[in-house]
Amino acid sequence: MSGDKILDIGFGDGRNTAFLCDCQWVVSGLELTQEIVVQTQVRLSQFGYNPDLRVGRNSSIPFEDETFDYILACHCCYYCDEGQTLHDNLKEYSRVLKKDGFLIASVANKSSYIFKGAEELSDGSMRITNDPYNNRNGYRLHAFSSEVALEKYFSEYFKNFSFGSADNNYYGLSERVFWVVCQKK
Repeated sequence: MSGDKILDIGFGDGRNTAFLCDCQWVVSGLELTQEIVVQTQVRLSQFGYNPDLRVGRNSSIPFEDETFDYILACHCCYYCDEGQTLHDNLKEYSRVLKKDGFLIASVANKSSYIFKGAEELSDGSMRITNDPYNNRNGYRLHAFSSEVALEKYFSEYFKNFSFGSADNNYYGLSERVFWVVCQKK
């Protein structure tokens, strides 16, 4: 909605960020490194956009409590830092969302290619061991096998769930995610 505040977590090259700016939202973003932030700021400024882009982590978001009406988390909310869990990420998302704010996120499906041969850990996350691109070996990702399990896990902080799914074939690699829209309690 025009004028609403949205946080684009894991904005990467800014493709969603630019779209959100086009929609007249007040856009902020979060990425892992200052290098990504600067590259994307330069790219977006060429189109007249000036979102508030910052460095942060899923479990450590550098914004005040109850800042955002929406969070968009494409292919990122399920990445867990060492010593942290998906629960920590969701708690932090809830902290920066306004009451009744919305989370729109893609969440990893356990049947996705990246989890082939992964080590299942006691907190429900999986340590990646067989990334065909060798980019994420050693990373901890949290994944779900069903919408029911996903909703149960997210329910401590969120309500009013709606689900979708995607099954993308990238040259023989099947990337599967759940899409979830839910509201802060």
